[in-house]
Amino acid sequence: VYGSTLNQPDTYWMSRPGAFNNFDTSIPTVDNDSISGTPWSQQVNGIQAMINMPGGLVVLTGLGAWQVSGGSQSAAITPANQTATPQAYNGCHQNLQPIAINYDILYIQQKGSIVRDLAYNFFVNIYTGTDMTLISNHLFANRRLVSWGWAEEPFKIVWCIRDDGVMLSFTFLKEQEIY
Repeated sequence: VYGSTLNQPDTYWMSRPGAFNNFDTSIPTVDNDSISGTPWSQQVNGIQAMINMPGGLVVLTGLGAWQVSGGSQSAAITPANQTATPQAYNGCHQNLQPIAINYDILYIQQKGSIVRDLAYNFFVNIYTGTDMTLISNHLFANRRLVSWGWAEEPFKIVWCIRDDGVMLSFTFLKEQEIY
């Protein structure tokens, strides 16, 4: 899957299954043709990141998150069967890629100073975001993050670097509710 070219920042392209560089289509369309789509048409925000999750492909744009799927939990994505469902309306930073941790997605909001946890919520059947910097927002006042990385072992820590060179650490062990 590729997305966000200079001329088409809101479009994604999916190759044929098992053929990473084959973007051929046929007439009439068959299920194993390549796929392209631009399902979010409110404004041009650009695809910032795409993460494969169990329910489908989570696409983070400059304005929000969308889940691209085949329509139902078990349906494959085909050229005739692709659905984009809005998930959250908090944009993703264009230079700092999200971090997938188990079934959660940590990402930095568009302006670079808020870290959000995008997790699937079974009650509302969408991915919802939680502001993980709310308790420690004093560390981000008038600052933005410029780099970050995940160190799973030994202590499950997200290391972040602010624009003034200060390094911050964030322990993330969701199953134990440790943040």
